[in-house]
Amino acid sequence: MNSRIFGGLWAVVVLCLPAAALADSRDDVLEALGKCAAIADDKGRLACYDTLSPRAKDVLAVPPETLAHPPTKEEQETWFGFDIGGLFGRGQKQTTPQQFGSESVPPPPAQPGEPPKEEVESIAAGVTEYSFTPFGKFIVFLDNGQIWRQIEGDADQAHFSKVATDNKVTIERGMLGSYNMLINGGEHVYKVRRVK
Repeated sequence: MNSRIFGGLWAVVVLCLPAAALADSRDDVLEALGKCAAIADDKGRLACYDTLSPRAKDVLAVPPETLAHPPTKEEQETWFGFDIGGLFGRGQKQTTPQQFGSESVPPPPAQPGEPPKEEVESIAAGVTEYSFTPFGKFIVFLDNGQIWRQIEGDADQAHFSKVATDNKVTIERGMLGSYNMLINGGEHVYKVRRVK
């Protein structure tokens, strides 16, 4: 029996040591573990696994190349279709009325050397035109060039003055990156998002 155990251990040494010495990648270590699994003798198989165990732990502790970098901003923003930065961190600061609500609009090129400004919390503007979608949601064209649209989840019907330019709106930040619109100084709040 001793010669059988000795033979099994010798087979382990012959099979595993060269593989462990050359195991530079996950594939090499996994291949060597496969050879250990092929050993019929229980003690020999266990000895093979024990020999490879430290190397396997080291190799498996290194993440694969596809996960070796932290996720980019673009990758994070596409998770589940949400702009994570826009929802919780608001992304870039919006310091001018032209930038207000622009999370879903491509940003303009940055101006070098421009000092930081305070973030805008609301804007007021005149309406140049408005229209309604087939589903009754409004789209408002403002005199500052911005276009805002009522979100699909807002069920309330808006009422504008017949002459578009007689309308004034105020748009304020809401919760979780949302925006609220007040029309003609009214108290009713409409949920909107900026289109342009």
